[in-house]
Amino acid sequence: MGLSSAQAFTIITALSFLLLFLHKILSPWVELPRLPEQWLAFRSGLAWTIFKDRVVFSEDMVLDHESGFAIISSDPGRVSWNALWGRSHASQRHGQLLLYDYSGSGSLREIDLVNFPTTSGFHPLGVGLYREEENSHARLFVVNQGQDKSCVEVMDLDYENARAVHVCSVTDNNHTIRSPNSVSPVSYTSFYVTNDQCLIRRRHPFLSFTERVLGLPLGWVTFVDFSIPYKPICTIVAGGIPFANGILVTPTGKEVLVASTSTDIVRIYERDPETDALSRKYSSVYMTFHPETLSFDRSLDKDDLTVFNSSGKFLRGVVATGSPDAGRLFCMAKNPHGCVAPSVVAEIRRRNGPDLGPFPGSLFNLHTKYYAQTLFADDGTFYPSSTSGDMDSKRGRLIVSGLYADGLLNIIWDPKETRH
Repeated sequence: MGLSSAQAFTIITALSFLLLFLHKILSPWVELPRLPEQWLAFRSGLAWTIFKDRVVFSEDMVLDHESGFAIISSDPGRVSWNALWGRSHASQRHGQLLLYDYSGSGSLREIDLVNFPTTSGFHPLGVGLYREEENSHARLFVVNQGQDKSCVEVMDLDYENARAVHVCSVTDNNHTIRSPNSVSPVSYTSFYVTNDQCLIRRRHPFLSFTERVLGLPLGWVTFVDFSIPYKPICTIVAGGIPFANGILVTPTGKEVLVASTSTDIVRIYERDPETDALSRKYSSVYMTFHPETLSFDRSLDKDDLTVFNSSGKFLRGVVATGSPDAGRLFCMAKNPHGCVAPSVVAEIRRRNGPDLGPFPGSLFNLHTKYYAQTLFADDGTFYPSSTSGDMDSKRGRLIVSGLYADGLLNIIWDPKETRH
């Protein structure tokens, strides 16, 4: 017979207090992984931090390769309001979206939110971008982490005037969009969104900690179709995922990748483009760090047989970003300038190959068909707490944001060169 709800609650509560006690005792003795102070995979690469005084607490960012703009989510109030780590006091400061012209003038502008609901707070987490075809308008999908409930905000972008016109807020009253983290759109009116936890912190502060630390498989992926206004159709398409975080639909639409942050695994599901269903079985990439977000180098040509095979499965181009030290991230959540967490950015590729980085991006496993090549690694001294990275290899750019870092990490190289 299975455990009753009361028995399960009691067991998880006891484990929560035990883990909190062990964390308090052991955390001072945890040392940083042996990462270098900045390592780049690009021979001609240069890296420096930009906008230190303007970009803070950036969970996610996305590149629009067609226009050469980066859209960055930033929440200056995250130090007081954090649904996962650190404090959870109501924040009077709202988040913002920033527009970085990385391929042109290099300017950074705050995006004006037009028609945004005045009754809603704005605390952005994951962002996703959709464009139907070249020269069509860009639509932005933003996870908004509310204090009472969370949703996905949908906005149409106007780059020239740095505006985002609010279209709608998508929610289903905490049923299948309960703890949204990352979003990946597949059309102007549909998207996949991860739910990182079942036991959300605003309701179960101790139990949610246990769920994360133990890697309990309680996260899931929801597919949302909101083509009928005010009546979104929400369907759970993948479940049993420990801390489901970053999500990515590949440009061909044949695969969906999900980062399980607490288990250091990136899951790869096959996708049916006709029904949007995901396969029950999945492949696993075993990372050496906690993957937070996933992106794809969309400057690559979909018809290039070194990028996608004849079945539309990716061969290269997937970028995973995270940190190998959750303890240091937790420390930075409580005191962003009191300690540093290391950073790793790696490209996931099919088949097997070498990784010349001093801190390999993935673990060797005989049963996996994938591996990761390190693009950037740092012990946190140069740029800490990386959570998002997106690459434009045709322009020779890799831009990284850090959840508790000041500014963006800007990496440039000669696109014609080969990597280390």
